[in-house]
Amino acid sequence: MAALALALCVVSIAASLWLKEQVERVLFRWRNVPVLHAANIVIIAAIVAVAYYRLSGIGVYLRDLADIDGFWYVFAGTTQLVLPLYLFASWLLARRRGREKKYTRSKDKKVLYINERYLARRYRDDYRSKTS
Repeated sequence: MAALALALCVVSIAASLWLKEQVERVLFRWRNVPVLHAANIVIIAAIVAVAYYRLSGIGVYLRDLADIDGFWYVFAGTTQLVLPLYLFASWLLARRRGREKKYTRSKDKKVLYINERYLARRYRDDYRSKTS
């Protein structure tokens, strides 16, 4: 059951980070919005907690409305599982995005220089760097 929760967690993190990137691209012109990270963590934790709560059979034993706190314990546990995985995946994605940048800008939005790795990857056959 824990392996299923972990697999669901990893898939949800990948999907939510992709969706967050698309929302930032369309609505916020590639600006980073930290509120979307918090919303992603809460949504992923809720999805994994509901799946674990339903599939593990905990709800069968907790029929009373007074025992509804059992779900919140599962939610707190999944949040502890999701948070480090999400932070690590987000860090990896930010590193990848930084490496694949086409160019670097100054604060006044002028292009300082074009990334050589981008050009080398884009024009594999005929690009020869002058500095290397």
